[in-house]
Amino acid sequence: METAAFYGIVSGISFTLHGLWWVVVQSKGDWRKDRARRLLSYIVSIHFLLPGTMSLLSIIAPGVALVWQLTFAAAGALGVAGVVLTLQALRAEHDTPRMVALMQWVVLPVYAIVTLLALVPGLPGTLGLALTALQVEAIVVTAILVFGVQSAWVLMVEPPREAATA
Repeated sequence: METAAFYGIVSGISFTLHGLWWVVVQSKGDWRKDRARRLLSYIVSIHFLLPGTMSLLSIIAPGVALVWQLTFAAAGALGVAGVVLTLQALRAEHDTPRMVALMQWVVLPVYAIVTLLALVPGLPGTLGLALTALQVEAIVVTAILVFGVQSAWVLMVEPPREAATA
């Protein structure tokens, strides 16, 4: 598949998931009162918004590598910052679904890989991969979306712990 076609499809999927996630969050009025649920809702939103933005901007000027490199470097750094800040804030929360928190620890280095590949686009070749950095980024973006969907699912269906034990 052509890289531009892939990123075009992924941007549409990402923004659709982001919009659907807003509907879920809007329907969960009790989440607005719970700090942990607000933070987790935010990070799930980031897992959809950043891949969509990276994908869309990567096809704006396919012949100008600097465009996608700056976009991916910034998005990866924002992803790392968002996950770190969310995890720090959730550390003391008792109502954080453990599986969602675990997934954030796993996705944290994935965002770092996004930034690394953007800053060192020759890395795949150095490692002996027959892929361009933008193709490897496509795999990484897909992983972020998978973590976003899984985080959304767990957060959406797992009841608060107080309710689960009552």
